[in-house]
Amino acid sequence: MSKRIIVPSIAFKVVMISFLLATSPAQAQTSRANTATSYLDRGNSWLAKGELDRAIADFDLAIAFDPRLAQAYYYRGIARQVKVNLDGAIADYSRALELNPRDAEALTNRGKAWTDKGELDRGMADFNQAIKLNPRLPLSYYNRGLARQAKGDWDEAIADYGKTIELEPRHAGAYQNRGVARTAKNDLAGAIADFDRAIKLNPRQAETYHNRGLAHLLQGNDAAAQKDFAQCVALNPDFKSKIERLIREVKESRAVKQ
Repeated sequence: MSKRIIVPSIAFKVVMISFLLATSPAQAQTSRANTATSYLDRGNSWLAKGELDRAIADFDLAIAFDPRLAQAYYYRGIARQVKVNLDGAIADYSRALELNPRDAEALTNRGKAWTDKGELDRGMADFNQAIKLNPRLPLSYYNRGLARQAKGDWDEAIADYGKTIELEPRHAGAYQNRGVARTAKNDLAGAIADFDRAIKLNPRQAETYHNRGLAHLLQGNDAAAQKDFAQCVALNPDFKSKIERLIREVKESRAVKQ
């Protein structure tokens, strides 16, 4: 027996067409959004593994499927920043902020990209806005401290590093850089205390031994300085010529004062 062909009524056809028109675009949009999220997730996996080009390729695809996916621009900005494509990173963070103006982390990262380009005031403006939006984000204070340090604003830098440490007590970089700022202000005891803490948190950082050695040397504690300089060179031999020059300059300065 042949199958019967059922012809829908005109009313049923209209209902079906209306249903398809109402649901198909939404379903397509949902499908595109899901695909974009899948590429975003895979891109983040590549990013975590340090596979930056693969991460960027996936973020490109995520954006192609959903041009309003702020996170795709944000994470592509991070990948570009790590590759030192600062202009590309700034463009991505700016687009992410257009889509989500209250993203304090995007502001902080864009600020760091600006300061790495030497645009300290533009970086400071981003850090200030990030802190206004989220006063509990340690990285905003830390990066603002670095910018202030680069400008020679030692007291303000010390305050920012202090706030960083308050929010993240194990931030070795904040202790290290606060020690540098305190050395610049001739607060050598305070600087050495900061370097001590930084070394306790990260004993493999050659630069910290160098900086503590300098503070000891300026104090006149040559034995402690030599010990730190030896450890610095053991960790990173590239510091040897710099240390030799530093010791020579300090000795010449002492001779002048005598």
